[in-house]
Amino acid sequence: MPIMTGIIMAIFSRGAEAKAPQFEEHVLPILYHHCFSCHSEKQMKPKGGLKLDSAQAILASDSLVPGNPDKSDLLARVSLPHTDEDVMPPLEGGAQPLSKEERETLRQWIATGADFGGWVQFEHRSPPLEITSAPLIEKETLKLAAQVDQLVTKHHQAKGTKTNSPTNDETFVRRVYLDVAGRIPSLEESTHFLESTDSQKRALLINQLLAGEGYVSHTFNWKADKLRIAPQQINGQPKWLYDAWVKDSIRSGMPYDEFVRQLLTAKGYLWQTGAVGFYLRDLGMPLDHMSNMTRIFLGTRIECAQCHDHPLEPVTQKDFFQMAAYTYGVTNLGSSSGYADANVRQWPEIKTRMEEMGPDEALRQGVSRTISYLKRLTADSTKQLRFPKDYAYDTSARGKKVEPRTLFGDEAPASMEDRRQVFASWMTSPRNPRFATNIANLLWKRVMGAGLVEPVDSLSAISRSEHGDLLEFLTKTMIGLKFDERAFLAVILNTQLYQSDADRETPETGAAFALRGPLLRRLSAEQVWDSYLTLLAEDIDERKGLRRYDHSDLDKERLLKLTDMTPDQVLERARVEMDYRIKHRAHLQRLTEQSAERKTARNKGDAALERRLQTQHRAENARFEEMAASVQMSGFYYAKETDPRWSKLPHYMLRASETPLPLPMGHFLRQFGQSDRREIDAFKTAPNTTHSLALMNGELTSKVLDGDSFLRSQLRPVQDAAQRTQLIYRAILVRSADTEELEQLAALTQESTTPEDDLIWSLLNSPEFLFIQ
Repeated sequence: MPIMTGIIMAIFSRGAEAKAPQFEEHVLPILYHHCFSCHSEKQMKPKGGLKLDSAQAILASDSLVPGNPDKSDLLARVSLPHTDEDVMPPLEGGAQPLSKEERETLRQWIATGADFGGWVQFEHRSPPLEITSAPLIEKETLKLAAQVDQLVTKHHQAKGTKTNSPTNDETFVRRVYLDVAGRIPSLEESTHFLESTDSQKRALLINQLLAGEGYVSHTFNWKADKLRIAPQQINGQPKWLYDAWVKDSIRSGMPYDEFVRQLLTAKGYLWQTGAVGFYLRDLGMPLDHMSNMTRIFLGTRIECAQCHDHPLEPVTQKDFFQMAAYTYGVTNLGSSSGYADANVRQWPEIKTRMEEMGPDEALRQGVSRTISYLKRLTADSTKQLRFPKDYAYDTSARGKKVEPRTLFGDEAPASMEDRRQVFASWMTSPRNPRFATNIANLLWKRVMGAGLVEPVDSLSAISRSEHGDLLEFLTKTMIGLKFDERAFLAVILNTQLYQSDADRETPETGAAFALRGPLLRRLSAEQVWDSYLTLLAEDIDERKGLRRYDHSDLDKERLLKLTDMTPDQVLERARVEMDYRIKHRAHLQRLTEQSAERKTARNKGDAALERRLQTQHRAENARFEEMAASVQMSGFYYAKETDPRWSKLPHYMLRASETPLPLPMGHFLRQFGQSDRREIDAFKTAPNTTHSLALMNGELTSKVLDGDSFLRSQLRPVQDAAQRTQLIYRAILVRSADTEELEQLAALTQESTTPEDDLIWSLLNSPEFLFIQ
């Protein structure tokens, strides 16, 4: 018996030891996320004089009694009822109480002796990443994908779980088209893939899609939602050029680090480099601009620290202002000099010429309007950020200039002349501890449905992620691939995990991604719209907008010429525009007269006269429009569609990425939750009644049912009813109908006079059509 008792006690002892929380793995994250914002060296005056970011400070305080949790004030304060005024952390500042599991972890750690292991002190300034591996090459895609799967397998072995079964070709081809090209495959595309016997056909299709125009379109939507590319925010400028620059950067395969670097350092006019739209988007909002920038490029939210120390992270108000100081001097953000006569290169000479001509207020105003486009310049000014008058971190610093300093990683000292360049180099460096991790996590979520860290903008010095090894590997892969987004996506898309059946279980809030397969996801508004267009016309990815600006004052070529004009040429151009405005005012008056003339003829009952007047007025107005276009003072117009593939489509039926914004609230895309891009990722995918009404009775469904739709033209050569049914299933759901479905279909449509229309309508309105499986 004594022997048996000893064995049992030994087993129990080992079990208890195994369960004892490890400080750095289990306890430190709790202190970081709940305590460090008030109790660390980051604060000028830590609350209550208590610091919890070093072993020495914790042991020197009265808050902890190793081995006795019931006498430890640290545990007692975090265990108080939420209504108690002494509860920690204080909830009125937005902090979150410890969960039951977190409190139990603290209790166990204290009870087992409060062992810190080798931990001495928390390093608030996360160290830069050390880059030791050689660059990767795209040919290693399948090898890298296999390494991802090995890490996934390791996770499941530890959990006693597994990935879902491999998905079939029909599900895969639909999924990968939606995830990469943003639409379902056409009937021809899916048939080509499904009938292929090539053992590498999935990898080949992935490469094909990533190289296609559909990828450009879908990726633009994804980036535009993050960058909040909203044309209505850039008034009086050729705002569509920002869209075009982003699309061109995607199309050309610009590496992600270079993409961000060019945005951060952009200067000049919008027609010289569309990247300056990045700053014009946040006109007059320098602090909000920094908040948005760190969120989308670093996966870190610091906006709370704009007004006070962050309640959930050890990020102080001082940290925020030091970061904002890097870009505060950019004109159009913190400086009114972004719109000024001084930005016009020719202005000094023009001003001298006008003074020599004598006072002419009309000419002065005319010139001012002509050069107004040139006044809006993005450049670096000498303006410096100052701490606000209510600055709470250090009252003695109120009103003083802020010296820029990065929040983590390498230090990046900067002078007045190179603040942005230094900041961009720091931001996009492979050594930045969050830049590569953030884009790796974002791209993972883009095709898997959930990030390895969620929310994706919650990266911090201590990650909550259960998948740290996998995220670290993906970060190194992104860096090794030199921030090539296509190559990185190819790795993920070629994994067994991505090519497994979808995970249909909705993750609980705060739960880690289960790594069983991509999440079952509802299509975005853009994916629904673009998938419909795939049924309406062939090669829809290639169709571009028909809106033209070559007759407009915002035409890119006109603005480039204006930028390079001599002072005399500017003055002459101003006179041309002044003459146009006189004629325009007269034309507006003439329109009123024309309406009155037609009304008089109508009241007299003289239909012949009214028709003659209509013809006469149309010709008269056309002459005015021709004149306006000749001096490039007309508005935009829609060119005639000359490509026979799309001749039957109205000009507005384009891929969502090509559709000019803003759209009216009643538009299909807005009804289905397209973001208005006022905030980051403000799209919605939750279903509502308007979705059903738009699908059941909307214009898109009617056009698919039309006899001249692309879908109908594909069915026309096939006479056999059974084959036509299978083609309809293949075109809309990208799969064949099974025997049970065919039997049900026969029973439901036996008395219908339009069974094929009923089938098309039903599949378009089915839940299956609206989800990525």
